Amino acid sequence: MVPKVKLWSRQLDAAITERHRYAAYVAFQAVLGWEFEWCTQEELRANENTVCIQYGGLQSEAPKGVEWIPDSGLLNAKGVQDIALDWSDASLTPGAIRLPFGVKDEETGGVHSDWLSWVFWMASRMEEQVEHQEAFRDDLGRFKGSQSLAHQEGWLPYPIVEKCIRIWAKNSTVSMPLQQKYSVEPTIDVDSAYAYRHKGWKLTLAASANDLIRGRWLRLIERPLVLLGWRADPYDTYAWLEKAHENVALRARYFFLLSDRGRYDRGVPWYASQLRTCIQSLRQSAAIGIHPGFASHDAADDASMHHEIERLAGVLNERVVVSRQHYLLQRFPESWKRLERLGITSDHSLGYADVVGFRAGMSRPFRAYDITEERIMDIVLHPIAVMDATLMRHLKLSPKEALERVRQLSSHVKEVEGVMVLLWHNESVSDRWEWQGWMGFYQEVLEAVVLDKNGITLDS
Repeated sequence: MVPKVKLWSRQLDAAITERHRYAAYVAFQAVLGWEFEWCTQEELRANENTVCIQYGGLQSEAPKGVEWIPDSGLLNAKGVQDIALDWSDASLTPGAIRLPFGVKDEETGGVHSDWLSWVFWMASRMEEQVEHQEAFRDDLGRFKGSQSLAHQEGWLPYPIVEKCIRIWAKNSTVSMPLQQKYSVEPTIDVDSAYAYRHKGWKLTLAASANDLIRGRWLRLIERPLVLLGWRADPYDTYAWLEKAHENVALRARYFFLLSDRGRYDRGVPWYASQLRTCIQSLRQSAAIGIHPGFASHDAADDASMHHEIERLAGVLNERVVVSRQHYLLQRFPESWKRLERLGITSDHSLGYADVVGFRAGMSRPFRAYDITEERIMDIVLHPIAVMDATLMRHLKLSPKEALERVRQLSSHVKEVEGVMVLLWHNESVSDRWEWQGWMGFYQEVLEAVVLDKNGITLDS
């Protein structure tokens, strides 16, 4: 039987805000799989299958058998706030680590964490919406994970929100969290479906001229060989990828870029018939989503992104509801709002480009929150654990070093029985150019995150 959580706010009683509902939803439903409800004081009755929580007031006021969480005031507020963080005592916090939103107990002098507010702050990504944080963005406008509080506190490699909540649950007055299953989700971004083929004569001539100017002689020689069918296109790695996924019994999801061509959107033209064939072939064994382009993310209106979504819908002959932003471009909550308006219900962009780890402290999917309108949104976020380009380009790790980093992330996700989402690209297993030596690495990654030390496939 699923445990139930009843919460009563000492300050608000029945006047519960959307922030209260969202924090409880993330903590108890998304992480633990438990039911919850905010109730009145009279309804706060604990039993063998119910945990009761008094939110706010004094710890000494909580009735016997009722858990207590202090109230720092964040869930009663509105809008984005630049908050001076007060830290709790680690010994008084789930997970035995210091957390923000500390509230001093005037009776004992201890500083407890209002960890419900911390959950809200992490999941809503309020940290990245504060005005002065604009200084912490890269040249593409992406918030740097290296500037996040999670990175500074050493939380980023862990699904820290899930870890702390599960520890609290194990120490609470009810049963352990429901038995959940660790799972692995490989995802492939297709920014450029082919290195040479299917680009049309104008783009092919321009690329050849560029290679000549840059002195890239091997590419000049290889391009005509590929176009004549005498060699395989280096980025045509789909059969290899699907075999690798089949070997570990996983079903991948591919995100295709179908934007108009631009400075940062330089893939195969969206109208190429061979690209359509590629997508239709892959959908037989994998899931397909849209990869909205750089220009459409920054556009003044929704039109260009709408066109991209409709292009994929036309190829699949079905509605497209799953996306991942090109370059992991995200500005909260505006990016979520645009996707929501366009009918996207599931977005897989929640990760940093410059560092690996868990941007919101979560590995599991959870719904987004719009702070500007104070509402729980109709879009589910799927956090990313690690991206290939982060390991190689940003962290400049060798394949051996990168594999150990992935193993560490995987072990932390297994600990919370969470979801290990991999973000790879079709070109990163081409074993060509900057990716030389990384093809076998992806096989090692799949085996490392899916198989245990005895080579037995984990139930995922």
